[in-house]
This record gives sequence, C-alpha cells and structure tokens, in this order.
Amino acid sequence: MICSRTFLAGMLAIASGVGCGHFLPVPHPLYSGPAQSSDKVAVLTGPVATVDGADVSGQGTSFALLPGCHIVALKRKIGEGNMIGAWSADLRPTVYAFRMEAGRSFEIDIHLQHSGNDSVDNATVGVAKIDAVERDARGTALRSIAPVRSDAEVEACREWSSGGDPK
Repeated sequence: MICSRTFLAGMLAIASGVGCGHFLPVPHPLYSGPAQSSDKVAVLTGPVATVDGADVSGQGTSFALLPGCHIVALKRKIGEGNMIGAWSADLRPTVYAFRMEAGRSFEIDIHLQHSGNDSVDNATVGVAKIDAVERDARGTALRSIAPVRSDAEVEACREWSSGGDPK
C-alpha cells in the first residue's frame, strides 16, 4: 500500500492532536457513583501505577479523584515509541502523598536529561527527572510537590484528610 506524504503527515497531526485543537484525555474516575463535574474532583495525570494501593496501571494516565489524601505510586518502567524512535526509563520507587482539593490538578511529568556523551551501542544514556506540580482550575502552578520521604508524611496527609492537624 502506498501512502502519500501529505496523507501520512495529516494522520500524524491528527494522532498527535496538532491541527484539531489540544486533545486531553478524559480522566478515568477512581470513585464510585455518578460522574462528578470538574469542580467537584481533582485530576491526577502521569505514569501512575497505584492510587491508595489499587493498581490503576492499565487504566490510562489521567484520573479523577474525590478530594482528600491520596497515596500515589509511580510505574517503575516507562517509555514511548513511534516511527522516529523510542525511549524507556527505569524509575526508582517513587510515592507521593497528595492533598487533593476539588478543582485542582496534580501533574506528574518525567523529563529525560542526557548525560553528556554516554551511550550504549546506539542508545543515548541519561537520567529521568520527575516533577509533580499542583495547579488551580486555570492551570496556574501553585506548588511543586516532593515525593514521600517518610511514613510520617503519609500520616500527616491522612490526618489532613480527616480534618485533623493541617501540617
């Protein structure tokens, strides 16, 4: 089958969301009951493996959650590929304790950074930098969120969620 370059470019543009507006995935609800409006839930995006201990790794990369404390573990192996190339990364165990409020989004982004001229065969070697950001309903970044470093941080999040000490 012969495809023209114009047709192929057009299909790639549609698949990547270029030319037809910015396509955002519909968040998969991680709560029971009827669908909630965006001002009633928080949205989590990123390479998520588990939320509150439940495996969500096969349910996409965008999730709607009710407000409260949510413990999020990232996937350990991530990557993408297309006709031009591919990349993969093995991440260290990374867990976040998000204090989610309605109307907010919590975005986990992986940034690949090349480490100079290091390579193995024809592959470039580098490191993956993980950033987590809380945004308001307009998309304004409110704060960066660090991964959990102790059980006390998880407990503080749960305490916050139950209306206890807001530390």
